[in-house]
Amino acid sequence: MSAGTLEGETHSLDAPALERSFARQYYIDWLRVLAVLLLFPFHTLRVYNAGELWYVKAAHLSMAVAYLLDFISAWHMQLLFLLAGASTCFALRKRGNRQYVGERFARLGIPLVFGVLVLVPPQCYYGARSNAGYTGSYWDYISSGDFFRFSSEAHSDYLGYFGLGQLWFILLLLVLSLVALPLFAWGRDGRGGAFLQGLSRRLARPVWWLLPAFLIFVGDALPDPTGEGVWYYLVFFVLGYLVVRDEAFIRSAERFRLPALALGLALCAWWSLTQDFRDSLPDPSPQLAAIVYPGMMGAWLMMVGLLGYGKRHLDRPSPALAYLAEGSYPVYVLHQTVIVVVAFYLVGWAVWEPVQWVALLALSVLCTFALYEGVRRWSVTRSLFGMRRKRRRPGEVDKAGPAGAVPRR
Repeated sequence: MSAGTLEGETHSLDAPALERSFARQYYIDWLRVLAVLLLFPFHTLRVYNAGELWYVKAAHLSMAVAYLLDFISAWHMQLLFLLAGASTCFALRKRGNRQYVGERFARLGIPLVFGVLVLVPPQCYYGARSNAGYTGSYWDYISSGDFFRFSSEAHSDYLGYFGLGQLWFILLLLVLSLVALPLFAWGRDGRGGAFLQGLSRRLARPVWWLLPAFLIFVGDALPDPTGEGVWYYLVFFVLGYLVVRDEAFIRSAERFRLPALALGLALCAWWSLTQDFRDSLPDPSPQLAAIVYPGMMGAWLMMVGLLGYGKRHLDRPSPALAYLAEGSYPVYVLHQTVIVVVAFYLVGWAVWEPVQWVALLALSVLCTFALYEGVRRWSVTRSLFGMRRKRRRPGEVDKAGPAGAVPRR
């Protein structure tokens, strides 16, 4: 992952700036790792929050947990889409459009198909057992075709119907990567490059932060036939691309990290606490817009604050980062299936719910990383989980080539 100006624009940089711009941005890796790790407490807590269905639910549910999850939902997946946009900006500096598209299908399409056929059915099966009274075995569920039953009802996969589980993110990311590519290709050089570069620099000024919040507001308000927030998350994806196009934005985010994060936290808390009030207002209406826009600003300020703190405190390599950064994607693909299976057998444990949750969290993390340790060791499983081909050790002979050939890197 590299950072710098796009092709055709490097003439404006001196040599030290050019070298800095193509250095690896470790804080982006760290933020992605931390966002993925946050999914463990988030999805294990969904077993205990009141107010919504999930694949497995505990006997006693909590509204306090529901408010906490609403607060996290106001910025968490948004951060992952923003970081994906930033990574796209880095990738397109070293890849042509065709190569980029091919890589997207390999790293997103293959895990999506594999996950839908192998990793999501267990979640839906235990959802059917927990919420719909299903009594058959897992083999009965799969062999009878019950997994491929469709329903138009929202979240019907929690009842055993076909669903995507956590893989909605991968499908949407693949779609957004293709939808946004013409814009990014236009911005490689010439007028398009100058326009996007200028916009990136303007976003470094706090007064311009009203614009991303407005775009997020519009993206949230647009009709969405998918039901997954396609326009809303597209805005974050494109913003991620823009904020790393010029170093000025990251310098500004680092400078204003404390007020941005503090105000972002407060506005996202406001968003969580006003859920019932928002639902009571006419849609559309000026009153609803006045409530929603601060929530959209809160999400954007969270992005600014987290990028600023990441740049200040996390922009350095480490063995832990090397291990976790490679594993963040397969861990994302695996984690929810593990949580659902473990939760199904753990919620009947007659202990205080906080103790039960700690056990669920610990077991889910351990089992997920144990599975990842198996995935990362074989080329076939690495491909199925969107990982790059395993690098050979220095001096190791490439067995696929002639004896004495230089090892492939």
